[in-house]
Amino acid sequence: MSQALQIIDELEVALKGNSTERHLSILKSVTGLFLAGHDRLTEEVSSVFDGVMVRLIEHVESRARFELSRDVAPIANAPHSVIHRLANDDDIAVAGPVLAQSPRLTDQNLIEIAESKGQSHLSKIAERPQLSTVVTDVLVDRGDREVVTKVAVNAG
Repeated sequence: MSQALQIIDELEVALKGNSTERHLSILKSVTGLFLAGHDRLTEEVSSVFDGVMVRLIEHVESRARFELSRDVAPIANAPHSVIHRLANDDDIAVAGPVLAQSPRLTDQNLIEIAESKGQSHLSKIAERPQLSTVVTDVLVDRGDREVVTKVAVNAG
């Protein structure tokens, strides 16, 4: 694991001197590598991707974060910190795909987001294929009419 930390440290040094375009280029390359082999990754390798990607997210614009969110949302072993960062993004275009689809988000994660974010975030959570009772309770308690309607028609 120390090698992984060394790679992350080296990336941080590189990020300090590069342009936003370079950050985007690196993020796309790293994301492409992850997507190409995500089904074969060990937890240690996945954590390296997680560390690299979560640092890059902070240096790119919302369009790039949206594309990442869209790409990793349905992946069961998507990098954990990346999923949490994207799900908590204030920009609903970024958070939406992850909130609606990511199997990495636990009920507790969803409840915390539902309790701290606005109606658009709640609406995306209500679109998930399956909702637990505890998440549903928070959505109904905090949600507006649109959110409550989505919960009511959600077959999951």
